[in-house]
Amino acid sequence: MVATDVASRGLDIQNVDLVIQVEPPKDTETYIHRSGRTARAGKTGTCITFYTKKTYELVQKIEDKAGIKLKRIGVPQPEDVIKASSKDILKNLKNVNDEVLHLFKDTAQILIEQYDGDAEKALMTALAYCSGHYKHKLLSKSLLNGQENHTTISMRSIVVRGRIYEKNAYTILRKYWEPRLVEGIRNMKPLKDCSGVVFDIKSENFEKFIENFNHLKTTEAESKIDFNV
Repeated sequence: MVATDVASRGLDIQNVDLVIQVEPPKDTETYIHRSGRTARAGKTGTCITFYTKKTYELVQKIEDKAGIKLKRIGVPQPEDVIKASSKDILKNLKNVNDEVLHLFKDTAQILIEQYDGDAEKALMTALAYCSGHYKHKLLSKSLLNGQENHTTISMRSIVVRGRIYEKNAYTILRKYWEPRLVEGIRNMKPLKDCSGVVFDIKSENFEKFIENFNHLKTTEAESKIDFNV
């Protein structure tokens, strides 16, 4: 069911367990009425609200006025989408009639032989094909803005009540990482408690970034660094 705010008041629609708001409303009362279309009569339900940088203040306003705390969820990674679709495959497999299984016995044995008797790998390959996600390598997405081929990294202080701001973070990165990696950093933002920052790097540079960090932990620099990633 797709509806405007006309359906957010006065209508008691049964069995609505999910409400999706494409953007947060400008007033808290409207949000309450919209989300109230689910979890009626003591039942439970879920309300998902999409927001952008421009509308984030509306989300904060709703929390403050309604006295609630909304759970923030980042952009789903491709792995999350595939795992969700895999659950649908399992449900559909329950509908397979046992009387047709013998028709696939020879094919199943050939498939297992193709993977040197590794039945688990053969089954995973078949499930991957059924899911439709099998032709290309998965590209990671930024948790900050959903941009493909970017990986989000969190840098935090390991000192009790320590602080790392954006300026400090860049100083640390320029000191311990090569310029090419630092220049490719995007979307740096401070954590709410100022204990660190998050930022994006190109996924192709992620392994090298982490490799350099692990190297720092095994050298004399270990005693000098006061951060973790």
